Amino acid sequence: MGTVIDILLDTVLDIIKLVPFLFIAYFLLEWMEEEAGHKFEHILESHRRIAPLTGSLLGIVPSCGFSSASSSLYATGVISGGTLAAVYLSTSDEMIPIMMSHNAPWSQVLPILGVKVVVAVIAGYAADFFSRRAHIDVNAFCEREHDDHSHGILYSACMHTLQIAAWLFVITLIFNGLVELIGEETLRAFVAMYPNKSVLVCTLIGMIPSCASSIILTTMYLEGVIPFASVCAGLLANAGAGIMVLFRVNPKLKDNLKIVFYVWIVSAAAGLILSVI
Repeated sequence: MGTVIDILLDTVLDIIKLVPFLFIAYFLLEWMEEEAGHKFEHILESHRRIAPLTGSLLGIVPSCGFSSASSSLYATGVISGGTLAAVYLSTSDEMIPIMMSHNAPWSQVLPILGVKVVVAVIAGYAADFFSRRAHIDVNAFCEREHDDHSHGILYSACMHTLQIAAWLFVITLIFNGLVELIGEETLRAFVAMYPNKSVLVCTLIGMIPSCASSIILTTMYLEGVIPFASVCAGLLANAGAGIMVLFRVNPKLKDNLKIVFYVWIVSAAAGLILSVI
């Protein structure tokens, strides 16, 4: 019974941390749909060239809230696929709080953050260079979400936030339950079984859309279970709840799968390169 309550509490806390980011994103989108927000669309269009860099830097904020909000911004064309990939790759989720709780020196923290930002920037610009430029279309997003502006943009933003938060709660609860069912020791044993392939194994763990995966990876690194290259690969692949939101708000399944696959490939490649340096 205690374990079930712990999973519920962890899930509630995970969602609470996401709500402010989601609300800001949806308020921005609601405002942009109004006439007053059209000028802001032009500003965003003219500054797309620095978006992957900006996304990479914002992504390291210790939370997966920004990656979740970015998924909705991508679904409307506000940010590009390259910028979204950059945010996913740089998202640090629970890494910094876990390292701080273990009194880890900054000499351990900064190299990982540095790798994540550098890889995110390169991958973000590379993706945008080889992909078509999307245009902002907030109206289409609101139509898909059956938006109602009769009560004002604040009400609409709150309703969007609550709907996504409720959906995330259910999905996060399922994944947290699965991680608890599998057990951290099982995941550790899985990594130990393939020490020469720990980079690839850690990227698979990192792809689990839950804060638990970043906690497990960071803890294993601090305890010396996995090397630097492997923790970097795993944390690069870990976008927290961002990927779950992407599949909820963006109907283009093929595009979603491309982004997820791209993030995984970049993460694995970066880890393999680091392992031989």
